[in-house]
Amino acid sequence: MQAAARGRGGTASKPEYVKEQQHGEIPAPRFGHTTTLVGNSRVVLFGGATGDSGRYTITADAYMLEAASDTWTRVQAEGTVPSARAAHAAACVDHSQMVIYGGATGGGSLSSDELFLLDIRNEERSQWMSVPVLGPTPGRRYGHTMTFNKPLLIVFGGNNGQQAECDIWVLDVERSPFQWNEVSVIQTGSHARCPLPRVYHSAEVCREGPAAGMMVVFGGRTPDNRSLKDIWGLRQHRDGRWDWVEAPTKRGTPPEPRFQHSAIFLNSRLLIVGGRGSDVNKALPTAVYDTETCEWRNVASVNRFRHACWGMGPLLFSYGGFDHKSPSAPTADLQVLDLDRAIAASLATTGGALEEVANDAEESSALRAAAPDSVMNLQSGGGAASASRAPLGSTGSREPLRPATPPRREGAARATPAVPAASEHWSGDVRVSRDVYVSMEKDFTHLVKKVAIESLEDEGRKINHANVMANVGQAAAPGGISHFVIEHLLQPTTWQPDPDPNRFLLHAAEVGQLCEQVLEIFKSQDMVLKLRAPIKVYGDIHGQYLDLMRLFARYKAPTDGDNGDIDSMDYLFLGDFVDRGSFSLETVCLLFALKVKYPGQIHLIRGNHEDPTINAIYGFRDECRRRLKEDTDEPDSCWNKFNRAFEYLPLGAVVEDRILCLHGGIGGSIDNIKQIDEMERPVHVAQIPQTPYEQRITDILWSDPSDNDSVLGVTTNLTRDPDGTGRIVKFGPDRLKDFLAANKPLSMVIRAHECVMDGFERFADGKLITVFSATDYCGHHKNAGALLFIRRDLTVVPKLIYPVERNVNSWDQSMLQQRPPTPPRPVPRARRLGEDENGDW
Repeated sequence: MQAAARGRGGTASKPEYVKEQQHGEIPAPRFGHTTTLVGNSRVVLFGGATGDSGRYTITADAYMLEAASDTWTRVQAEGTVPSARAAHAAACVDHSQMVIYGGATGGGSLSSDELFLLDIRNEERSQWMSVPVLGPTPGRRYGHTMTFNKPLLIVFGGNNGQQAECDIWVLDVERSPFQWNEVSVIQTGSHARCPLPRVYHSAEVCREGPAAGMMVVFGGRTPDNRSLKDIWGLRQHRDGRWDWVEAPTKRGTPPEPRFQHSAIFLNSRLLIVGGRGSDVNKALPTAVYDTETCEWRNVASVNRFRHACWGMGPLLFSYGGFDHKSPSAPTADLQVLDLDRAIAASLATTGGALEEVANDAEESSALRAAAPDSVMNLQSGGGAASASRAPLGSTGSREPLRPATPPRREGAARATPAVPAASEHWSGDVRVSRDVYVSMEKDFTHLVKKVAIESLEDEGRKINHANVMANVGQAAAPGGISHFVIEHLLQPTTWQPDPDPNRFLLHAAEVGQLCEQVLEIFKSQDMVLKLRAPIKVYGDIHGQYLDLMRLFARYKAPTDGDNGDIDSMDYLFLGDFVDRGSFSLETVCLLFALKVKYPGQIHLIRGNHEDPTINAIYGFRDECRRRLKEDTDEPDSCWNKFNRAFEYLPLGAVVEDRILCLHGGIGGSIDNIKQIDEMERPVHVAQIPQTPYEQRITDILWSDPSDNDSVLGVTTNLTRDPDGTGRIVKFGPDRLKDFLAANKPLSMVIRAHECVMDGFERFADGKLITVFSATDYCGHHKNAGALLFIRRDLTVVPKLIYPVERNVNSWDQSMLQQRPPTPPRPVPRARRLGEDENGDW
């Protein structure tokens, strides 16, 4: 069967599974086995029971399927082979490595509580090993689940031979010696709920969308033999606490109760495949739960239970299990369904989802996860775990990571796998979402609309259709300057400027105290921050405090209160907090206060305007003098204290080892991240660079990408350097691609520094994105403002606001006359005609 036609059984209006023709050493019909995707298209089948009519034989067979050709090969592995078992659990922990745990051995007996690893990286010498574990274990059990959410293996539920359980055990693969730990779940309030004890349920980790990082559990059977249809998400908060959240249903009908089913995630959709209820002869449909819309819908039935499933791209695969029509003998059928086609048919029948949503589902859904990813390797010489991390800026090659969640503990090492796990539907590439979130408000009560990126003219024409917990720091004690600033300034929907433009919320002494507090934090940080997704990245703000509040109001704010997401989100600000705008003090004081309160989640890096030579002439010094009633020439003035703090700001950040974030660019002198990381504080910016070191600082803060992808090399930046001295440059796409290639696994650069008309702009075939967060730059350009939301799966989602009419002039008019604004990037404008006077499209 041609790949393009796989899974397209039935008709377009009534799709069905297709039975594939298999080749090679096809396994015997079986049930109670596991199938584990261990690479782009390789699947390992292990164990299960063969035979029929009660004469079943439990096996320890291992087979590998090359799913692209439907060819089976028996795995002949050396080492400590696990005993025969069924109703066990398996999980992929690395490319071509999987682990199994538990199961039943027949006759009422259970397998041992050992954790076994199968390493098939060398197919000619596959190896089983028993992973050494200290201390207590989850114990013997069957009908449980085991998932891998880097760096944790998670075992949940099952039957211990006497009763069903609802306990949770985790093993941190980054910590050697390995040991299991039982999880204590938060129980808050008298009506706190958690899943019932169960067996033969399903569990899978969501990798994309609002539930990314959660282990999602569905169905199963209770100790009194009741089938279940509930759906729960297990999440770990950034402070290490765990809790359960019950998934809501906003549309559609939840599936029928079932057990002995399978579940997988394809993107952000949870698929409940097969299974049985009280009537063993009744086939149950494949149920699809969309974690973004909280909607259920049914598609074709696989007509199986006690089978096993996996997903590749839009294809859903099922192998083996019992047919409801003949439930005494297992099958050896390999069935495939094109899920996109099946869902399209369901949508055509029931109607599509609403196009407008009051809140962004990716952030406000009830399914919200905790923190992102890390990497592991269980295999090392002598059977002990190794834990080593490639240094930041290493040129060693590393394959894409899979996203996952729990917070990394202080001091825990990260191991670098030879080739991390991957699947066809998760390439690991950093990518720009095809959807852009646009704030449609004339005030703070209007909606956010999701639009296709193609509808933004400047960005749409650039789409290449062929390529397409960080630990929570200790918060400041209640009270104090930071608490006061946040309480009075972080008011996204209600903040209004002081009627007196020469007055400020704080006295000069209080501002000085805030600067001193944040300076100590900056001194303790690396020059290049190592950050984790999910994270929101903001570009230049330039004292546009109203725009900052609008972005917080529309797309959530860094608070732990209403409309806040600081418990599950980091924030990164790329510099140029001050100058040109009328509210630089509000902007920088709020950011400093947030940094003091949430030092591990609010991240600030330096822009070219965080420099006394620049902000002395672009408005910030005058604002400090005027509103703080101070002599800015005094060494201990607030203006000088701000600039002392600025000189200790980090110069860059790397998100998940994949995305470099800085203010300006790489210019012609930055060849590797180490050059940035090794810069010494305080960093002074030379107005006329005399040494290679000084030039590197200038490049980081001042350089721009070339005007378009056809301009190669390093060229003079005549916009910023009209005299043509060559100190401020532009770098071409070839320069950027060489830099990324030399700094693997980096695959993207995000920077700020330039006004772009759509608030964000792609360069070098999407390998660089410019983000600018202030709208209508200097009151001249009518540009949008944006933030970039980097999801756990490393999809970059732009979120926009457009200029609105204001009663207050938020740009410093005297400064505009003295120093006209730098023009936007020279991109042809082709915005839609007919936009209204308030800037809505």
